[in-house]
Amino acid sequence: MTEGWSLKRLRIGIYAVALMIGFLAPLQPASYTGPRTLWVWLGVWQSTLGISSTTGIVLVTWLAVVLTAMGTGLRLLAAARRSSRLQAMGTLAIGLALCILMPPFGALAAAPILIAYEVTVFAIANTTASGSLPWLSILLQEVGSLGITLGFATLSWQYNARILEKALLIACGIGLMARAAIPAASKPTDQTVA
Repeated sequence: MTEGWSLKRLRIGIYAVALMIGFLAPLQPASYTGPRTLWVWLGVWQSTLGISSTTGIVLVTWLAVVLTAMGTGLRLLAAARRSSRLQAMGTLAIGLALCILMPPFGALAAAPILIAYEVTVFAIANTTASGSLPWLSILLQEVGSLGITLGFATLSWQYNARILEKALLIACGIGLMARAAIPAASKPTDQTVA
């Protein structure tokens, strides 16, 4: 068993902790009365640059949609090539897009955790493993990522973070069930690289 694979097995736990810290925002001062999400905070902040807050929120929305689409594309390519480095980059892009739904202080705590973890995986992972997966297995493996991208692409234009959060939780749940349906021969083993 390689170090990279051991570190990769921690991904769900590390992301769960980072997302809980991000969404619960324990570091946010009780006196904070600003925008509830980083999404709105970044949009309003852009007004200091001469961009209207409405346009700023639209730009942040586009950024999130592009990050999730890019992340999902990288994860699909990573699954096809069995590349841990591509998977780390794709997962990080999706994780950073999720940060816009967090309170600003929560995102400030969660983003460095996600970045540090994925940079570590990227640095120690081998580039690829031998063999290829069937496309059905690849699609089943990435149902969660595809659902997150679809959720951002369709629901973020309603500018309602709560609806989007619920849709993303559903996408993650369906993604976990789809991963469980992957045939055993297509699942990674301890010999697979990180």
